[in-house]
Amino acid sequence: MRKITDKNHGTAENPGAEKTVLEAIRHFGMVESGDSILISISGGPDSTFLTHILYGLRDEFNLILYGYCLDHKTRGGGSALDAAFVKKLCRKLDIRLFSERIDVRKWCRAGRLSFQAGARKLRASRLEEISRKYNITKIAVGHNSDDNIETFLMRLIRGAGARGLSGIKPVSGKVIRPLITTSRIDIMQYLEDKGIQYCVDHTNLENVYFRNRVRNKLIPFISENFFKNFRSSVLRSIEILRDEDIFLRKYTSNLLEDIARFSKSRDGKSIIYVKIPIEPVLSSSVAIRRRLISSAMERILGHLEDISFKNISGVLALLRVESGGENKWLQPIRSLRVMRINGFIHMIDLDHLHELPREIRSYALEGPRTGVNLKVLQGGDLEVKIGGETELIQFSMIVKSKLVDADPGQDYKKARDSQAFIDYGKVKPPVRVRSWKDGDRFYPLGAGGSKKLQDFFIDSKIPVNRRANIPVFYDSEKIIWVGNMRIDQRVRITGKTCRILSLELFEK
Repeated sequence: MRKITDKNHGTAENPGAEKTVLEAIRHFGMVESGDSILISISGGPDSTFLTHILYGLRDEFNLILYGYCLDHKTRGGGSALDAAFVKKLCRKLDIRLFSERIDVRKWCRAGRLSFQAGARKLRASRLEEISRKYNITKIAVGHNSDDNIETFLMRLIRGAGARGLSGIKPVSGKVIRPLITTSRIDIMQYLEDKGIQYCVDHTNLENVYFRNRVRNKLIPFISENFFKNFRSSVLRSIEILRDEDIFLRKYTSNLLEDIARFSKSRDGKSIIYVKIPIEPVLSSSVAIRRRLISSAMERILGHLEDISFKNISGVLALLRVESGGENKWLQPIRSLRVMRINGFIHMIDLDHLHELPREIRSYALEGPRTGVNLKVLQGGDLEVKIGGETELIQFSMIVKSKLVDADPGQDYKKARDSQAFIDYGKVKPPVRVRSWKDGDRFYPLGAGGSKKLQDFFIDSKIPVNRRANIPVFYDSEKIIWVGNMRIDQRVRITGKTCRILSLELFEK
């Protein structure tokens, strides 16, 4: 926890930060008179600043404020100290606080998620649940303009279009981001001027995670060596791309309304089926095709969080498949099936399949007669960092690896599907990862011989459209692990094993 002790700053004024936040609230229409707002408060400088600013605006906007704090049970008790600070802050400002203690690392392991992605998902779901339960109209989170720059660069490095590069949305449903145009340096200056306490999470200074490396290494390097006003230039680009994205979203949404047919659930609350004629989609530019497909998916799913460029490209490939009377389909995620039937693309919410007409149900339940080969969409090979984390961007996963001494008391056969324990003495570094290829062959553990990977997938009943999403780990000579499935017999643990390579996959 940090407290500013310079008494000369205690009465200093920094209206710039307050004014910037108020302008953003008004410009983006974030708050209406009489709103109730649930503030996500970690105790860090951003959320502490946000809490004080909204507290100062409560009379002007007639606001009812609530707070939410999640103690992750991490950092050797550090998160508990942060939670205690938040309780004290809310008590001082007379803000009702919803506070929870959850073992987030355990929760992430159960869901096979990385810690950062899992913590973000858990926190968002709890904020949504609490706001719904208590009829709270808005959820305020503390993303600032520096977070927006970091997100832009992360997406640029990973590969993104105008939608992704348009940055963090100032308003997303009931979620508002009042600090989205306020810089981190202005926030810190405000807290110093006011002598306001806040907590410091030292893990933000560690360059283990991608965002931290962008924040602590890449941005300072660019600013110092290339362009001093780099931050303002990126924010200007984000604003331009956001305006263009809004226009293109509206254009494609109207076009989709004109050409597609939609079916709603029985309660009328959600769209569960979209039928799109292929001809007008193919007559559009590739850019509009991508947006039409993603817009249709968004109508059904309500979001595009789990949809990747590979998924969109898969549907575009489906459009170009030669028609021959056979149904062709993809299943980008568990609940969504996309099929090409008689000149139309059909998108189906499988969770509501029973509500659809019998003909559509029969198509969806029939399964594929011909799949689409997506191997052309695979990315390049990637070397796995031994003793750390490697982000597998094309698979939307993270692999954690470490070398440990063999423990005779541990039963390595009880590894989860997402784990692999490998005799490192039988590995020929480096270890790399890629998608499967024609001709791949390995010795599945316990199979008693070699097998083509394609046959292994068939025997394991892995659908054609899912195979490109399975990471294949290999060394300089052989495949060593088919991710989430089976290791190679040749690298199994034996009584002579001395060093073990531990690999574990997490979804992002």
